[in-house]
Amino acid sequence: MTSPSSKARRATHAAKVAARSAQRWGTIKCYVERFERPGGVPDICLREKRTRRRVRILSGEPLHQYVPPLSNLLQDCHAHGGGLIEPRSRHEHVAIVAPIFRQNAQEISVWFDDEFSVTVHIITTGATSPPVSVWCYIEEYPSESGGLGVRLRQKSTGRKVEMYGKSQNHLATFLASPTFTGAREHMPNLYEKDGYHDYVLVSGGTAVDSYDLLLFKDGPELTYLLGPTPDTAYRDAFRVLKEESPADAHHRTARSHFERGHYREAVLSARLAVEMACGEGGPGVKRRLAGAPRDVAMAGKALFEKRNTAVHEGGTRVEQPDAREAIDAMRVILDYLAPHRPTVTVGAALPRKPLGGGV
Repeated sequence: MTSPSSKARRATHAAKVAARSAQRWGTIKCYVERFERPGGVPDICLREKRTRRRVRILSGEPLHQYVPPLSNLLQDCHAHGGGLIEPRSRHEHVAIVAPIFRQNAQEISVWFDDEFSVTVHIITTGATSPPVSVWCYIEEYPSESGGLGVRLRQKSTGRKVEMYGKSQNHLATFLASPTFTGAREHMPNLYEKDGYHDYVLVSGGTAVDSYDLLLFKDGPELTYLLGPTPDTAYRDAFRVLKEESPADAHHRTARSHFERGHYREAVLSARLAVEMACGEGGPGVKRRLAGAPRDVAMAGKALFEKRNTAVHEGGTRVEQPDAREAIDAMRVILDYLAPHRPTVTVGAALPRKPLGGGV
């Protein structure tokens, strides 16, 4: 026999669903749920908190086929756990603001357009260790066929960003898509070295991380997303973008190379950090260090000599003491330049015109 309280709860739920069915716009608080597609293929979907209705995102834009919207967002949310996978939790949730296309007691469909936005409310980000993520711009260059080729470089530092294997052809099509879809007009910063208003976010495991090249391995971890989108805007917040200048980026890379025993790359990255801090190449370094205290001038001379050895003599002549001396010299020079060094602020950008596909 059904209790009066159960009947009241069902009636309240039905009333809420009926009221929502008349809406054409709304904020939907969601959680993520893992399920299996036919054939046993695992997947993740969005469900509305409390009502547990399936949330479906619709889109008719061709470009969205290249970047499934929210796919990486949902994976990260599921890995985070907590209230992002709990139907009843009020403290953590995924909030979607969008036009409501249709809805019933089992499902609610929203439209992915210029006004679509996603906010992830989380308490802590320490649940998972993310892969390497870099923010890139698209560089156009003359190809052998006489046309324009496209490739990726890291924002601020200008390092080349490349991928292994089968993803190369898809990557070329992906990088050309802003031009042939017209999205380029709305994303000018996508083709500029400085600034983080528009970008390609590349994440995954790396095979090479050197002073001039970042080579990603091909595999399930490798993703490249056009931003800002719901995917990339979420990752900007979830993974906490750091305020990092080009000099700071090369400083960090030099230390990373030293810790992994890549001494030649550590020396070259240390020298690049100083050049970036001075804002120019070798002549700029000489001008900025002219009249510097003796210890700074000696550090500049030592770093220049170690850099020449690394460039001209190859990896066999650069040993751990050389790399340690170069990094120590780099620190002395950067500390001297610190009050005058230009910085580049990197922050999470809200999507102005989301680009992605349906879930």
